[in-house]
Amino acid sequence: MIKKDFNNGWSVTNTGDMVGALLGEEQLPPKPVTLPHDAMILNPRKRENPSQNSGGFFPGGDYIYTKEFMVDQSSEGKNFYLEFEGIYERGQVYINGNFAGSIDCGYTRLIIEIADYLIFGEKNTISVRAYNSSQPNSRWYTGSGLYRPVNLYIGDSMRIPIDGVKITTPEVAEDIAKVVINTQIDYTGNVVKRIVLRTEIMSGEDMVAYEVTPVTIQRNKKIEVEQKIYVRNPLLWTIDWPNIYVCKIRLIEDEQELDVAENTFGIRKLRLDPVNGLRLNEDAILLRGACIHHDHGALGTASFSKAEERKIKCLKEAGFNAVRISHHSATKSLLDACDRQGMLVIDEVFDVWNHCKVHYDYSLRFAKNWERDIEDLVAKDFNHPSVFMYSYGNEIQELASVAGAFWSRRIAKKLRKLDSTRYITNSINGLSALENKNGEIAADMGLLSKTEVKQLETGEFKGDINELMTVLHGAMNEMAAHTMIEDAMHEAYSCLDACGLNYMRDCYELYQKKYPNRITFGSETLPPDIARNWEKVEKLSSCIGDFTWTGWDYIGESGVGIIGYDSVDTFFKPYPAYLAYVGDLDITGYRRPASYFREIVFGLRKIPYLAVQDPKYYGRKESKTPWTISDAISSWSWPGCEGETCKVEIYSPSDEVELRLNGTAIGRYPTGKENQFTALAEIEYEPGIIEAVPYTDGKSGESYQLCTVLNDYKLKIVCEDKELEAGEEDLAYLMIYITDQKETIHTEQDFKVSVKVLGAAALAGFATADPVSEENFYDTVRTTYEGRAQVIVRSGEQAGDAEVLIEAEKCEPVSIYLKVRDRK
Repeated sequence: MIKKDFNNGWSVTNTGDMVGALLGEEQLPPKPVTLPHDAMILNPRKRENPSQNSGGFFPGGDYIYTKEFMVDQSSEGKNFYLEFEGIYERGQVYINGNFAGSIDCGYTRLIIEIADYLIFGEKNTISVRAYNSSQPNSRWYTGSGLYRPVNLYIGDSMRIPIDGVKITTPEVAEDIAKVVINTQIDYTGNVVKRIVLRTEIMSGEDMVAYEVTPVTIQRNKKIEVEQKIYVRNPLLWTIDWPNIYVCKIRLIEDEQELDVAENTFGIRKLRLDPVNGLRLNEDAILLRGACIHHDHGALGTASFSKAEERKIKCLKEAGFNAVRISHHSATKSLLDACDRQGMLVIDEVFDVWNHCKVHYDYSLRFAKNWERDIEDLVAKDFNHPSVFMYSYGNEIQELASVAGAFWSRRIAKKLRKLDSTRYITNSINGLSALENKNGEIAADMGLLSKTEVKQLETGEFKGDINELMTVLHGAMNEMAAHTMIEDAMHEAYSCLDACGLNYMRDCYELYQKKYPNRITFGSETLPPDIARNWEKVEKLSSCIGDFTWTGWDYIGESGVGIIGYDSVDTFFKPYPAYLAYVGDLDITGYRRPASYFREIVFGLRKIPYLAVQDPKYYGRKESKTPWTISDAISSWSWPGCEGETCKVEIYSPSDEVELRLNGTAIGRYPTGKENQFTALAEIEYEPGIIEAVPYTDGKSGESYQLCTVLNDYKLKIVCEDKELEAGEEDLAYLMIYITDQKETIHTEQDFKVSVKVLGAAALAGFATADPVSEENFYDTVRTTYEGRAQVIVRSGEQAGDAEVLIEAEKCEPVSIYLKVRDRK
């Protein structure tokens, strides 16, 4: 079928329904928008918003999206379909006032046939109602509305439907690969047809294999045709060389092309066992994993292809080779990015089943919709070589119950029926599944007093599993190995190809010894534990990887990673905290110290790294959750703290590191694997240069330096893309730094920065990584955080030139010029 972009020409307003009118709600005038569009991110945060910490204090809301479009008279008799890639939280679609379809899950596609409701030769009106006023309905920021793209498909009576091509590579060798292609053909004609199905496999511009199959199809039938094609000397899809093929399928009758479908795929072979672990094309792979949510910082959850591409690129450059999509199915554009860049994917579909985690979450509709959600997950993912595993749950609370056992087997069976080529997991937290037994377990292990256990049993303890683990200072790994959890989870494990274990590191070795057929991995782990976790992954053949919480910071669960001083440990932090602040990379994609530490642990970085804790907090009691390493930053600029003691965190794979301050050696510190690649030095702050020189076997290596910033100021702008494509769907990212003339960043103070976008582009978002800022992503003036900010520019509808003018206190203004070219 012909696929058309259906993202332009929309308008949006709040619903303005009768109930809202009675409550005094004012209906706003329609605002023109181009999809994808997150309606939530454009609203101010407020302390009283019911989404609270989980949603970053953003407001919910109900919205109406409207679009008018012409349908030619000549198109009458054709088949029309609309594909909504995501409507959050629920959606209803009307064509010319006629109800056409609805969806109950914000992460599941809605595909509807609309020809019956169209008026040919005239303007048609589509109206989409997006409902997201029932708050809270998620444990993270979700966005609202048509936050993923919309596509229009037009086909004749003989056509290949959406998701109608399924490609597998069951036999792969160095010299030849067998590619099996199953093509669905839908025919709504009234006479028997004899056609030809021609399939070509392309590598770049070259056709490397093809097959021609005659097909006879009865009237008004749907059939599936299987073709086996052999590719000689195949270029395999790997994480280092993600070779992509294009499968082009034509339906031909008497040399006339009736329909064409193009799908990308990769040739690769997966193997998994407890002795050799995970193998990709016979090469052993240890999963260097990141859990990620779906927001894009200043863009909210609007799923721009460029934003998805950039996120995966930054994560790959930071050393990750796998992502776990948490806790919802991925966008198509993110999977495309993973295919192109060689990033393995665990695509997860549910955060809840039938037991709720927040008041209005998906547990209210799970039992009715789960099969539709699973079917969409598999249909969307099937041809993506990056997707190697499905996860059908995250910390499901009822896993240890009779109902939980029933649902585990039911969902696993459904997944295997739909796709037998991929592995299945469930991201299990044994403590969450036995939450009513946590007190008993902790007491049995001597982690809680009798008084604290009584508080848990009587309900006097206020909080969920996250709050409890904060109080217990991250004892999850230890508690997870208790026999009570081991016994309760046994049946849930039996449904899986690999057991995803959330915060259960102490089970890895235990399970390898007791259960020789069980394969495990850390599906969600604490950032401070990376060295201990990775030691287990490298040591145990049955443990295939580690996924940190999280690779990329996100909106919601606000304050989890924020450190306080001389205060009570709590999982959340009060308003105006709105970011989790636990990512290796912050919401702008900037790498925080934990990212470099992880890179060293993974064996991917030889140069040391230094991060410094703020001297003014020296000696004070930290208040933090188990998800936090420290609040150190890579800076040696601490004015007013001269002569005061500060803590310097040293990360290095070398045997030891010598610290030098202004050229004078001040000590050597053991690092390397035996010391979990870290050391902590306490020294008096003195402006100048602090240097880390690594030593292994007595020989020095390449050093790392931090310099005190000079007392001058300039704007440094790094623009990642200076040429955009017209159509309002392309993005340019500009990273803003306030530096001195030597380009050392002014981390010691913050500055007001303003932005103006002129010409053939517009401001899409203005962000900093400050987790407690009360500024908004749509503001044109913002305050830097640690000397940094980010501007995101969106291409205009028409081609032309654009100027981005950036001004900052104490700095000369800087203009960046962009070229917006015609759309391809």
